[in-house]
Amino acid sequence: MKKIILTAWVMLMMSAMAMASVIEIGGERATPEYWMSADGDRVLLSAAQIKTLNAQMRGRDFYSTDLAGLPSQMPAADVQAMLDKSDPEGGYSVSSAVEVQYAVTVKRANIRLKPNRWNGDNYDDDQGTALDPAEPIAVLLSSRDNQFVFCRARNYFGWIDRNEVAFTDRATWLTYVEPEEFLVVVDHKKTVEVKGNRLLFQMGAVIPLFQTTSHKISSDDKIKFTPQGINFNVMIPAFPSVKTNHADSTWLARLPISLKGKLREVYVPIADDATVNNGWLPCTQNNIVRQAFKFLGDEYGWGGLNDSVDCSAFVGDVYRSMGIELPRDAGNQESAMPIWAVFNNVGEYMRQDIVKRAPVGALLFKPGHVMMKLGQDKNGTPMIIHAMSSYVVNGERIYLRKVIVGDLYYQGVASVDTIDQLTTISAVTKGA
Repeated sequence: MKKIILTAWVMLMMSAMAMASVIEIGGERATPEYWMSADGDRVLLSAAQIKTLNAQMRGRDFYSTDLAGLPSQMPAADVQAMLDKSDPEGGYSVSSAVEVQYAVTVKRANIRLKPNRWNGDNYDDDQGTALDPAEPIAVLLSSRDNQFVFCRARNYFGWIDRNEVAFTDRATWLTYVEPEEFLVVVDHKKTVEVKGNRLLFQMGAVIPLFQTTSHKISSDDKIKFTPQGINFNVMIPAFPSVKTNHADSTWLARLPISLKGKLREVYVPIADDATVNNGWLPCTQNNIVRQAFKFLGDEYGWGGLNDSVDCSAFVGDVYRSMGIELPRDAGNQESAMPIWAVFNNVGEYMRQDIVKRAPVGALLFKPGHVMMKLGQDKNGTPMIIHAMSSYVVNGERIYLRKVIVGDLYYQGVASVDTIDQLTTISAVTKGA
């Protein structure tokens, strides 16, 4: 009897190990080259089409907004609605219109649902998202202890540590909302050293450039980095004059710092390398694949914790590197993005067929999770890339916590194959 039980236990463990071994797929299928196509560099969306798409998605998402279009005074009911959505039990009450204040993040900053700091838990329920440095925010309220500010960002709202932002006037703030010239971070992460501090940017982050069209730097100018801005009296390598911000494979970035809570700018040389692009990448199928694979193996970061991405931030960052602004959370992405297919009373065979026909880069949604389609492998199996938190084997939850390539046959907490849990497929383009 003991031998039978032991054999059964060994078989069960081998089964669990076998399932775990295919959760994360390696080899050639875990390379971008496997999934790129000969015609994959064809532009799928123009800048004008992306602008229209972004406006449409903002209109369907309560959390997203056009910062440039925000009024200088916010109605009390609008601010109260955001406060109640963020923290229904917070007890903050707004009875009159709110004067908007303008600020910029000076480091990677957490947006919290409540005015508190990360407690160190990898799944802290109060964590909303994380903002890159140089992100413009509209400040609407201060916490009771004045240590946090309640703000609206481009696709989220909540509480930020006051020490992580710097206040400025609206005109300066708008140069961060809509910079004339900017770099886009196209690697999964990039660090930039500013006055002894290392600023972390993630894919899709915008790094404003020195406005050469406004400030005519000539080859005779000498530039010094100062907390107060720019000083032309100290020798450093000079940048060329009007209509360019590029010299000796270097860009001159304009980055914010805080001086007693007020915005000041420093000008920092950034190498013109593969981690940045001058403006948005073209929206192409191959770029979607290339960008997604740059996160492969990265830690799963709930709400941007641990300086990383969760499932919705992962797909959001990939698309943002091409100028496409998805809502922050998976559920909001699903409701705001153009729908490609809906799974209502669809059997397994038909589900496979629908997934196979979806374009590369399409987003596949199930309750609480979003995945990106890569294509079909040589066996015809639909494959995905996603930031996975956990999966379930024989009722046991196993935490993987990283960005992987996989298929749709793993089980989640519902102990049902993922393909049978799909609710919607969304796509920013109709594909080929």
